[in-house]
Amino acid sequence: MVMSSVALMALFVLPALAQEDTEVDQVKSMLEGIPEIVAPQAEQAQKKQAVNPEGMALDAYFRACRKVVHARFKMPKKILRTSPSVEVFFLVSVDLEGNILGVTAPKRSGFRAWDAAALDALNKVGRLPVPPQGWSVADDKVLIPFNRHSR
Repeated sequence: MVMSSVALMALFVLPALAQEDTEVDQVKSMLEGIPEIVAPQAEQAQKKQAVNPEGMALDAYFRACRKVVHARFKMPKKILRTSPSVEVFFLVSVDLEGNILGVTAPKRSGFRAWDAAALDALNKVGRLPVPPQGWSVADDKVLIPFNRHSR
């Protein structure tokens, strides 16, 4: 009985093992037949690294933008007398030519007249100085505060 079970096992198991070996060999030969894909070197050389504007260039640019906008700001004196710490901030999106694309106010003053006067100054300017080299239209914005020092 033991002999018959060993014989049956040899009949069924050995061909299955042999078939697995041939399948493994077939898969290996298929994988070896796939050519290796290499990225072209010319494209990598053509891509330019983004130029980050220098910190000092950005500081000077932000000061120039504030100066242009603050020159048009008509400060509501009555609000300034009652609340000397009044302040509103605007984030201004600018294109590569200095055109104002959008304005958001992350912090408002709490006084409609103050916020309106600040926004009016931005609208009167319409265009800021040309940003420095490396300016990203999508990512970079100019922060312009309006407070008692905005003259």
